[in-house]
Amino acid sequence: MASETVKAALAILDRTVMGIDGDNRSGQQRLTSAIAQSIDQGHHLMAQAPTGSGKSLAYLAPIVASGVRAVVATATLALQDQLWRNDIPMVAEFSGQTVTSALLKGRSNYLCLARLDGTNTEAALFDERPGPTFSDDLITLKNFAEVSSTGDVGDLEESIAPESWRALTCGPNECPGASKCAQGVDCFAERARSQAELANIIVVNHALYSAHLATGGRLLPPHDLVVIDEAHAFDEVATNALGAEISPGGLRQLGSRLRRAGATARHTDAVISGSGRLEDLLSQITGRINPIPVDLAEVLAGASEAVANASASIKAKESALAAQAVKLSLTRLDALRRMQAPDQGEVLWVEGDKRRSLRLAPVSIGKRLVPLLFSQTPVVLISATLGSGERFSPLAQRLGLNPNVECVPVGERSLARKVGLPDEEEMPSEDEDGFTLVAPEVSEIGYEALSIESPFDLEKQGLLYVARHLPDVREPEWAEAAADELCSLVAAAGGRTLVLCTSWKGVGMFSEVLENRTNHKILTQGEETTVRLVEQFSSDETSCLVATRAFWQGLDIPGPACVLVVIDRLPFSRPDDPLEQARREAAVAAGGDGFREIDLPAAALVLAQGTGRLIRTHKDRGVVAVLDRRLAVANYRSVLLTTMPAFARSVDLLEVKAFLTAASA
Repeated sequence: MASETVKAALAILDRTVMGIDGDNRSGQQRLTSAIAQSIDQGHHLMAQAPTGSGKSLAYLAPIVASGVRAVVATATLALQDQLWRNDIPMVAEFSGQTVTSALLKGRSNYLCLARLDGTNTEAALFDERPGPTFSDDLITLKNFAEVSSTGDVGDLEESIAPESWRALTCGPNECPGASKCAQGVDCFAERARSQAELANIIVVNHALYSAHLATGGRLLPPHDLVVIDEAHAFDEVATNALGAEISPGGLRQLGSRLRRAGATARHTDAVISGSGRLEDLLSQITGRINPIPVDLAEVLAGASEAVANASASIKAKESALAAQAVKLSLTRLDALRRMQAPDQGEVLWVEGDKRRSLRLAPVSIGKRLVPLLFSQTPVVLISATLGSGERFSPLAQRLGLNPNVECVPVGERSLARKVGLPDEEEMPSEDEDGFTLVAPEVSEIGYEALSIESPFDLEKQGLLYVARHLPDVREPEWAEAAADELCSLVAAAGGRTLVLCTSWKGVGMFSEVLENRTNHKILTQGEETTVRLVEQFSSDETSCLVATRAFWQGLDIPGPACVLVVIDRLPFSRPDDPLEQARREAAVAAGGDGFREIDLPAAALVLAQGTGRLIRTHKDRGVVAVLDRRLAVANYRSVLLTTMPAFARSVDLLEVKAFLTAASA
């Protein structure tokens, strides 16, 4: 029997759909019911809701019906903006209930009044040389500060240079907080946080929510539920947030900032000198570091001491510049100390080519997320694609959930054996009944799983083509054969093509091929901003867009502008990626298979996201063409194919060209 929350959520959904003259979708109703039940019972839910399912309304209706305070975390700014400007106001209008909401972004999205004020008195405030438009941009931003209620870069009506914005905003690792800043009372970022304190729906992005977890839950107000939308991308963002990074350039920049803030010259010289030694060492190291060389450990220790001394020498000074420099120093100091002695479950490596940096990350993000997130708050993980496996088990296990244990409400303790340990110092913590409170392991956290059907007729609307006749992608003759195949497909589609590459090398190669061998307008990632590229691709129906990983997800181009999505290779991680290497080794050490447990599920998830760019509405028709024959012949192909949309399939180029011609007509 449906609970009152389920009934109320479905009623709100029905009124909203009717109010916007939408379609009743059984999948959307099932999803709404499942989320309402997870709120009622306080358990975790993983839900796969394909494009067109109406997932945003499906989770907003239960949140409003239940009255809980919820955080909704998204991967893309586009969805964040859609929720804030469209979906939440719609549900609020038709729900018949009072809905309070707030949009909260990372600090670097808000104009920093302290830095803006500093332009009047501190000539050397900036970490990078302002560009030629800075004087004009400064006038624009001062006027913006006078009239804006948000200070949000997204609300700027005039374009300014990115370096001008960076000069006048304050990152999360440098803001000292309202109480230590002369502009704290009027601070735009603090104002946004104050509004969030009063809201029952708080919209953030994955990065901000991951930063919240990394601080032990100090960035966002207490909440009863978190909905992680676009959940397929969350583990990578969380891994970055719970890791650390140090670069020689960043240390030099810190030394200069400390000096401007009034730190002792002897100490700031030591910081800058340490950055030079680190740069020399990193130029001699490639990839993963295990164990840490003695000379690198010594350089990190010396840099730590220098940063600590320089920071301590300016603590007594009162200025926005000093407060920000001290806060940034503490962040850098924490990273330096962590890298000197990484935990057993962490991997350290050198990243980059010319500009190298030192990166640290947890091998298993799940082990970190269990105590920080899944043991604390009910979580709804939702996405159009959650990957392969029954109950989305590869992604679930990577996040710290277990598909094989009973799902219980968050907060229910595990009552283990009676306490009877001989040494009191070794005794676990007890509750008032004398039972041991067992901290949950990754394997003890269960969840409910749901997959709803696509509202589209995918078998008729889409065709998956694998170019089985091409050489193997690892053979030298593949490149030329793939170029011929691409040009043939683009000609049949009349342009209207999104080419998704697994590397920048592929972007350059295929962009050049299309420029030289077709008459279509070719748009290439990196030549324009993402927003501008998407606008041009949408408006020019015969254009082609060639891009890499940033465009595999979140891109929404409905209609005739995109009838062909070409994927050059199966999106496997690089074999020498240090973090993935460590994960493969961990899988093998546990008796598993590194490729099948790490590489294959990850590739399946990315591939599903890429193919999901094609069919966006009931009217769309088109082809996804994969130029990698392994999808048709490899013994693991079924794992990849089961995660992809249920299109009709073909290996016949003539059939595919006929389908494209009809779809483009």
